[in-house]
Amino acid sequence: MGAALHRLIGRARAAAGDALACAVAVALSWLLARWLAGHERPMFAVVTCVICLAPGLPNHGRQAISMLMGVLTGIVIGELSLLVPIGMHDYGPAALRLAVVSFLAIVGGALWAQGPVTAIQSGVSALMVLTMGPVAAGPERLIDVGIGTAVGLALSQVLLTPDPKRNLEASARSLLGELALGVSVAAKAVRSGALPEAQEAARILGAARGRLVALDGGIALARDNARWSLRGLRAGPGLAAMADRYDRHAVRIYAQAMILGDELFHALRDEPGRAAPGMAELLDHVAQCLADPDHAPGIDRARFASLLGRADPETQHWQAMAQLAVALTDAGHALLELPDQNH
Repeated sequence: MGAALHRLIGRARAAAGDALACAVAVALSWLLARWLAGHERPMFAVVTCVICLAPGLPNHGRQAISMLMGVLTGIVIGELSLLVPIGMHDYGPAALRLAVVSFLAIVGGALWAQGPVTAIQSGVSALMVLTMGPVAAGPERLIDVGIGTAVGLALSQVLLTPDPKRNLEASARSLLGELALGVSVAAKAVRSGALPEAQEAARILGAARGRLVALDGGIALARDNARWSLRGLRAGPGLAAMADRYDRHAVRIYAQAMILGDELFHALRDEPGRAAPGMAELLDHVAQCLADPDHAPGIDRARFASLLGRADPETQHWQAMAQLAVALTDAGHALLELPDQNH
């Protein structure tokens, strides 16, 4: 129950910022639609804000533009379909018209290649023109959607635009922090020589895949923001270069950590009691470097060479583990593009 409650609280915190922006946009769009357009119940304006600013969207600005394009496409197709002299009161012809118009509107929205929301809104808009009438679902809806889109863009692109670089770096540091926890448990396993602790270390290192997936999503979002948000455009090529660097190094550091966990298990199982003196201390230091890469000192190369020199040359798993541990430290600094702190 405690773990489930912790997850629920985490999800609520993650959604709170977008939910607050959405609530503010709903209130503003409602007031503007009534004041500027004179609509008594501007439902489409407030619904547009929710669609554009809902939590979990990769890019709110792109969502808003894509939705507006879909609505325009659907209304045009719906209005043109009314020129065909087929009555909506006859069951057979009405059903045929709805089927044909929905097909054409969805395909027309998909031609923009702006994601599912464009095709969805195009199909919905065309069908609303047919079922609700061209006045209520045509120009009136378009005005409401325009107001809602404008408010959503103002909040997402000007007033409440997230910093893509900061979000990307936070995701990278979360990945390193998860790996640091796994390496710390690996150090305890070396001291105790217990296989269950080695398995636990491997499990934690493997569970960092969730952080890697989040970082991949952040990389895609940063590249999208570079094209679709004012803050991304101001960041210029630096944001794209940052995303490319994370894309190059993130999978490699995760793979190195996974192999380290595997080598630890085989070392304790196949080469028990033959770890080089100082191996646990080395892993502790690596965990510190991953958890706090800005301030932790780098690996002392001379000390590492001495550790390998004291190791049994026939202990291949222990030697591979030591080399992977040092490689993790270097990869962590390369991931964040920190200055080389190695002695």
